Amino acid sequence: MPALILFPPERGFPPRSPDSYTPRHLAEKILTSKAALEGERKLVTVLFADLKGSMELLADQDPEEARKILDPVLELMMDAVHRYEGTVNQVMGDGIMALFGAPIAHEDHAVRACYAALRIQDTVKRYADQVRRTQGTAVRIRIGLNSGDVVVRAVGSDLRMDYTAVGQTTHLAARMEQLADPGSTLLTADTLALVEGQIEVKALGPMAVKGLMEPVDAYEMLGASTVRSRFQAAAARGLTAFVGRATEMEQLYQALEHAKAGRGQVVAVVGEPGVGKSRLYHEFMHSHRVQDCFVIASTSVSYGKAASYFPLIELLRTYFRIEGRDDARLIREKVTGRLLSLDRALESFLPAVLWLLDVSPDDPQWERLDPPQRRQQILDGVKRLLLRESQNQPVVVVFEDLHWIDAETQALVDALIEALPAARVLMLVNYRPEYQHTWGSKTYYRQLRIDPLPVTSAHQLLDSLLGSDPTVPPLKALLVQRTQGTPFFLEEGVRTLVETKVLLGDPGSYRLLKSLDAIEVPATVKALLAARIDRLNAEEKAVLQAASVVGTDVPFEVLRAIADIPPDQLRRCLAQLQAAEFLYEIKIFPDLEYTFKHALTHEVAYGSLVGDRRRALHARIVEAIERLYADRLDEQIERLAHHAVRSEVAGKAVPYLYEAGTRAVQRSANGEAVTYLRQGLNLASKLPPDRARMRHELRLLLALGPALQQVQGFGADEVETTYTRARELCEQVGEPVELFQALWGLWLYTVGGKARFNEGPRIA
Repeated sequence: MPALILFPPERGFPPRSPDSYTPRHLAEKILTSKAALEGERKLVTVLFADLKGSMELLADQDPEEARKILDPVLELMMDAVHRYEGTVNQVMGDGIMALFGAPIAHEDHAVRACYAALRIQDTVKRYADQVRRTQGTAVRIRIGLNSGDVVVRAVGSDLRMDYTAVGQTTHLAARMEQLADPGSTLLTADTLALVEGQIEVKALGPMAVKGLMEPVDAYEMLGASTVRSRFQAAAARGLTAFVGRATEMEQLYQALEHAKAGRGQVVAVVGEPGVGKSRLYHEFMHSHRVQDCFVIASTSVSYGKAASYFPLIELLRTYFRIEGRDDARLIREKVTGRLLSLDRALESFLPAVLWLLDVSPDDPQWERLDPPQRRQQILDGVKRLLLRESQNQPVVVVFEDLHWIDAETQALVDALIEALPAARVLMLVNYRPEYQHTWGSKTYYRQLRIDPLPVTSAHQLLDSLLGSDPTVPPLKALLVQRTQGTPFFLEEGVRTLVETKVLLGDPGSYRLLKSLDAIEVPATVKALLAARIDRLNAEEKAVLQAASVVGTDVPFEVLRAIADIPPDQLRRCLAQLQAAEFLYEIKIFPDLEYTFKHALTHEVAYGSLVGDRRRALHARIVEAIERLYADRLDEQIERLAHHAVRSEVAGKAVPYLYEAGTRAVQRSANGEAVTYLRQGLNLASKLPPDRARMRHELRLLLALGPALQQVQGFGADEVETTYTRARELCEQVGEPVELFQALWGLWLYTVGGKARFNEGPRIA
């Protein structure tokens, strides 16, 4: 039976064939997969969307004029569906029917359908605002979703999929649309069961549905939640066997029991890259033992030391459920509501949270605070927030990758650890061996050093990966020997052998096809990843290298702006890189974003680029960020400074380094400020020797002086050198106010620094 058509052709618009509106890259996927789909039963999510009141709109409009209004709505609907790789199976009149999960299979088809619905509502609303202003016509849409089984009959050469709905799959989706108010989206309980935790909804209760004897529970979709971490993405794609960490898990459970009893604990997991630090926490956080706890996690990034409060801001955005596109008003509402509902005594902390989230606090008292006072209020406030939350329920706080942490977040970690003994808080941190801290003497601190797996456990992991074919035992022994039992090395080693067709079969049941003498197993992860990267075709390798320049996390729009291939080819390359597990897709809403599976993959790919190519890509990234984030460039200053420095385009880098440095000073992150401003001075020396360069140098020096005073002390030699040079420049290009700043800095050095203020380094 062909797919149900609910949009009658007499509305004035002839039906369109799917091959006329399906993007080429999706069409190729459909045609490639159709042979495997035909005759199969598939669980799908069906989406219906239509323009509410279209008949009234048509009645008052010339058909051609009406079409000028309706066609853009249909295009926006289809674009949203295609963005999440759904298939628009019907376009009739004023609406569409789309399928997610077939003919292109996705295990998260229901989530994709919900994200597509949210995007449809958002983009059509913006278009409707324009139509209302220019033509006085109201444009509103309604959407319905339902999930269920279909039996795929055939996928035609025109991409239309014929199927038989099982039960009420299609009927309920259509009825949800018809029951939805204009501008809203309704979904059934079957769809909610597949997206629970990832989509926020409001229960509407049982609703009578035409054609059904019993009412159906319906839910209105409110938006996307914040549950979209890369570990969850990795888990959805399937994790390898978790072996050899029973002792460490038991110690984590013991620490949790102490914390639940009001004796706070801090546990540090220490190990080299690839041994499984993050995997250990992932298993712990998803165990039944923590179901009655409030779990909140944050991670540092490789450029984190130069981005003040980065992990702390991420922690707060997670706690207050702030989405990437939330505006200042909505952020203020979320923060205020949750903070005051927890405890009104925390109200004094509200300006600090808003300020960290780049929302104006509108608080005169906050504005009067100097940077050290603001810093202290931020640290005190976050600590009080977490401790107050622990009075309601046990709290598990996770800070990953402390070896990349910035000084300000480090201060929070230190302060929170000091307050743990009497709190129901378990703090989990992990880091590489080079990281140093001062908590070793705490009675409530324990360190878990995890090393590569012992031989027995490594063989257990390989048993799950390779199977028990008689040809593989010698290979297992060789892999354990060559990789020293590091889990990541083992996983990548097996994957490399499969890619090079040394192993044939399926996961868990491979057989060896070549002699061991012909097998090359890299001795280190760098060699392993370099070998894998080199086996990519030229186009895929170029995309991976470009992604490595963007960073560990790779927004699709930034990558598309710098990739030298058409968008369709780029998507195909990314699909191949995902299949090979170089990259993971970690976010599909509101914007598509990828991440490198491992930091070392990123480092090796980045290191494989020649200097000229690397610098050129960094320069193009700066231009892309300036264009893509033009309306919120302040949020990107540190990233812009990073890429501008790497591009070695001094004319761009110097202003961004100044902005990043002054922002760091405002946050009392003086160590980071010194780093930025010194970099700026170094690059300013490469600018043409003119008045503009002197102005840049003077601004940097006057910003650097106060930061140096806090880091090194008022009487430090570099303070004198900085202000002396600033005074010289003031005599050539400066203003009276700037000259006063330079002279004041020198006075503090010569008088205050020597007599009273030179008490050693200040706040870093």
